[in-house]
This record gives sequence, C-alpha cells and structure tokens, in this order.
Amino acid sequence: MGSKWFNVVAVGVMAVFVLSGCDPFKDDNNNNNNNDNKDDNNQEVFSGIRPYQRVAIIPGTQDDIPSIALKISDYVVYTDEVKKLGFPSNWAIAGANPKEGETYDRDDDLIPIPVNTGDGVYKSRVIEFCNGFYARKALASGQHYGSALPCEVSVHSDGKNVYVDMLDSKAIFTLFFPDATNQESLQTMGESINAEIRTIIFSALVGDSVSKSTEKLGPKFTQSELDSIQDGSIYQVSKYQSTIGSTFSDADARILSETIIANLGNKVATADTNVPNLSEGSSWRSARPAPIAVTNIFVTEACSPTYAEMATKLGAEYITALPCEATVYLDDADSSGKTISISILNPHFMFETMFKGAVAKALKDKKITKDEAKEYETLASTVLNDLNRIVDASIVDSGLSLKKVN
Repeated sequence: MGSKWFNVVAVGVMAVFVLSGCDPFKDDNNNNNNNDNKDDNNQEVFSGIRPYQRVAIIPGTQDDIPSIALKISDYVVYTDEVKKLGFPSNWAIAGANPKEGETYDRDDDLIPIPVNTGDGVYKSRVIEFCNGFYARKALASGQHYGSALPCEVSVHSDGKNVYVDMLDSKAIFTLFFPDATNQESLQTMGESINAEIRTIIFSALVGDSVSKSTEKLGPKFTQSELDSIQDGSIYQVSKYQSTIGSTFSDADARILSETIIANLGNKVATADTNVPNLSEGSSWRSARPAPIAVTNIFVTEACSPTYAEMATKLGAEYITALPCEATVYLDDADSSGKTISISILNPHFMFETMFKGAVAKALKDKKITKDEAKEYETLASTVLNDLNRIVDASIVDSGLSLKKVN
C-alpha cells in the first residue's frame, strides 16, 4: 500500500470508462493488430499477476522529474474528476485532502525517494493517490488492510526518459487481500482504480510528448504461490488496551499515530534521536508531518534513505513498494471501544513477495556484488525490529496508558 523503503501499496482505477468506451486515452495498439502482448514501445507484456505497471514514458532526465510529478499531483488537487472525467468520486493526494482540513504542500505531499543507480543517487518522486470511495469499500474487508493503502505512483528517470509507474491495484488486491471474501468485487474495483489513475496521468500530461505503456513489471507468481498467501503472513497486527480500563475514540487513535510520527522525527532530527537501539545508519524519519486519515484509520509512513537506496539499487520499478506504513485504528472487532490496534505490513512478506527474485537478478546483472547480496538477507528483520522499537516507544510516550493484549 517518503523514502519509506516499502510503502505498501494501495489501490486503483476505472473499468467503468473502459467498458463504456469513454476512456479517451485507451492504448491505440490494443485496437490495432490485436497485439495485446506489446506496449507502445514494442516491449513484451506478461499477461499474469505482476505488482507494478508502467504507465507513461516521457523524454527527459532526472531534472525533469519534479515538474512532471507536480503536473500530475496538481491535476488531482485542482480538478473535479467527477465533473470533468465522469468518475464516481474525486481523488485526492495524500496529505492534501481538503475534507480532512489538509492543505496542499508541494514539498511535504510529494515524497522524494532516493534511487541508487550504482553510479550515483538521485531523488525520484512518489505521488500517493487517495480515494475515500474506494478505500471504504476495500476496508470493509477488514481494518488491518489499511496498511496496504493508498495507491502509489512513482516518477523516475534513467537519464534519457522519465518513467511514470504505478502499483497494479488488481495485483495488490490479489496479493494483500488474500483472505477477503469479496475477491471478485475487489478485482473489479482494481480495474476501475487502475483505469482512473491512468486517465488522470494522461490528462495531466496532455501537451507533453508521452508514450503510453501497459508493460507489467516485477516478479511473476505461480497459482500455487498465490494460493499459499494468507493475511497472517502479510500483516503484523498488535492490539492494545488501557491499563485502567478506559474506552477509546478515533481521537485517541490519532494521538497514537501522531506520537509515532513525532518519534520518527524528520530529516533534521531522525528517529535515532528519539528511540534507542535502532539499526546503525538507518536515519528513519516520517514521510509526512501528520498522519493520513483514511476513513477511520490513521496511516503513518516511515522512511529510511539508507534502506530506500538498498531497495532501489535492485531496480527503479520497486519505488512504489516504498515507504513503510503503519496504521492505527480503533479496533471495530471490540464493540466496547477498549481496543486500539496497529497494523504493520510485514517486511518479510514485502521483501519475499514484492521484491521476489530481485536480488538474484541484480547480482546476475552485476548491479550488486556478492557481498552486497548477503546484506539483503537480514534486511527485512532489521527493518521490522526498527519499526517495532519505534512503535513500542510511541506506546509509552502517547500518554494513553496502553498495554499489549495479543
């Protein structure tokens, strides 16, 4: 669902337009020669589940990344997509949702994730799309799924072209909602989300020299691998109650989320100044100054430039799997209102699934050395330990007198 080295992933886009023939940006190559296995750049497109999708290619360098990202985010912020594009609801940029009293800040609301090319490091941008209409439908399957939201789009460059990639929402629903009983409706919604986000991107970039792409990126999964995934391997859900038997409200969940952000710190005062025994050189910080409110859950995003560089050295396609998210919410499984829960995407699942085969491929392609490849073996455990320490410190610092009950 910042440099959060594995933001997890969110959901996306618009079957309504495609099915009704109203998509003004439908790929021409899908109408010609029946060549569904090629994109505009004559690249092979795998037809199965893959978590990342290329959307657009624009001639340009790293210097062009900020302006292209801003065109996309500005379009979302300043356009009424219901009126202009016929969408069922409007999209917002994470951190800039006017319904939550948030204001658009181009510095805070677009996350700069460092990309390690092997020859140097540059800053990509991650744009997080939010849509309450779709979020409420997704979270009806369970509040713990909130850490797999919102939808992420990355803007990055190889020095010759600028690429706009996104998480494939259909794939995300398959991978991160395996125990949901409404999988068929989630898949239909995923098509709608993907289509809407693509339409927004092309609408925003009208006038630019844009090549459309439907290339699928990232690992392939066998059906047996997909069948073996269960919620318990994806989410680490911790439940807390008051030591004095108090009941809680959404406001208390927000307080705890804000405390996590305070302990994460910022690029000036990073988490290691607030929380002892974090991994050396991690320099964790919050991607945002305030939590993202998604329906009745509060999303915090943890970023580590160090681990982001490690992740992106494996390939720029993995940018949208960053940063790390933790969601805080008043647990609706406890009707008494006495339980607050925190859901964290399990770094082990993230690395084994979203980065499946990436280390071996990078080693084969000589992007990393054998010694560097070994460093990835403990990365998931290191990240999880850091996140748990930050959460544990925040439980104490929140002033809510919480005790863990699971």
